[in-house]
Amino acid sequence: MHLAKWAAAASVLTLATAGAVIALAPAGNAAAAGAYSVAPYVDMSNSQEGLLDTAITGHGLKAYTAAFVLGSGCNQIWGDTLPIGADSFTDPLIAKAKSEGASLIISSGGASGLPLAWTCANQGSIDAGYQALVNDYGVSQLDFDIEGAAIADTAATARQMQAMKDLKASNPNLKFSVTLPVLTSGLTNDGVNILKAAKNAGVRIDVVNIMTMDFYAGTGTEMGQGSVSAAQATLAQMQSVDSGYGYANLGITPMIGKNDDGSTFTLADAQTVETFAAQHSIARLAFWSINRDQPCGGSANSLPTCSQISQSSLAFTDTFMRYAGGSGGTTGGTTTGGTTTGGTTAGGTTTGGTTAGGTTGGTTCTTASWSSTQIYTAGNKASWKGHNWNAKWWTQGEEPGTTGEWGVWQDLGAC
Repeated sequence: MHLAKWAAAASVLTLATAGAVIALAPAGNAAAAGAYSVAPYVDMSNSQEGLLDTAITGHGLKAYTAAFVLGSGCNQIWGDTLPIGADSFTDPLIAKAKSEGASLIISSGGASGLPLAWTCANQGSIDAGYQALVNDYGVSQLDFDIEGAAIADTAATARQMQAMKDLKASNPNLKFSVTLPVLTSGLTNDGVNILKAAKNAGVRIDVVNIMTMDFYAGTGTEMGQGSVSAAQATLAQMQSVDSGYGYANLGITPMIGKNDDGSTFTLADAQTVETFAAQHSIARLAFWSINRDQPCGGSANSLPTCSQISQSSLAFTDTFMRYAGGSGGTTGGTTTGGTTTGGTTAGGTTTGGTTAGGTTGGTTCTTASWSSTQIYTAGNKASWKGHNWNAKWWTQGEEPGTTGEWGVWQDLGAC
């Protein structure tokens, strides 16, 4: 995962064999009921942590993934070198987020860091170290971000999976995710071997979380559809190792805005991924990172602290939070390549151009009346003050007839 000093290593990854036919999970949004269905990463040591507080208190974020805990011999530290459980900077941030009602996943590793099982060869010390994370922070979810050369270290991987088996025996409610680099064709061979190591240890990875970023496929790569292709290919690989895996064991984590390879993950891409997640009830939506979910201020052009695209602050958080029931529980339609896919809204109202009876401004219209709390995406229609309106892009709270000729709403005429 990208940090200011930790560049992604996806450019040197070996293509994995993919293309197997996968069985799709039933459509629905069952996963969104879980506390951890949307849990973006937060770099706990890059001076932008205040956005986490805003995301929780002002945008309804219910969970986040704190990054990164690093192995240091047989000890563990946060990325700023302070020890876990005694970090005078990170620990208060975590305590504050907890007091505001946010659930926590602790992530170990990263692009240039290693989880404890990679820096310590003593199984007892590894088990005790991971148990300390559970005890010190009161968590039931651990994430392990394995990248670069670490992904090919079979001895460390075996220690990791044994530790997870041991911890699950001691902590029945503990769940863990493994975050892995991916291409649109799926996991690398080393990534598949991580899944096999879990099976050999007699433990199933609760969430295989794929980093759908830095595909190095050209700056014009359509990152939303690329993320979907990567998810489909990865599930096929997962099921080839263990047929018990399904979309409920899959997580998707893009890098929002500009990626290291020059590609861009846009808000439209985020909607594509959110819609796919809702259709298949995937385990988790995340992204790198909350710290970047803002436009660059002034002349700043800093990848770790902003998205480098035009956006409102925390716009990606808002888009992904629809999967967790945020913004009225809406899963909006999305327009990709000129084709509009309709979405559905919890509560029985249908968007995406399907009509429902309604009366606005004294004139009877057959299209559902515009609502200030409703999420509308490209192609969605609403009636307002005797006219039908078409949304050109994502919008919420913008009244039809007030946005002007070049605004979000297109006047379709009287109804």
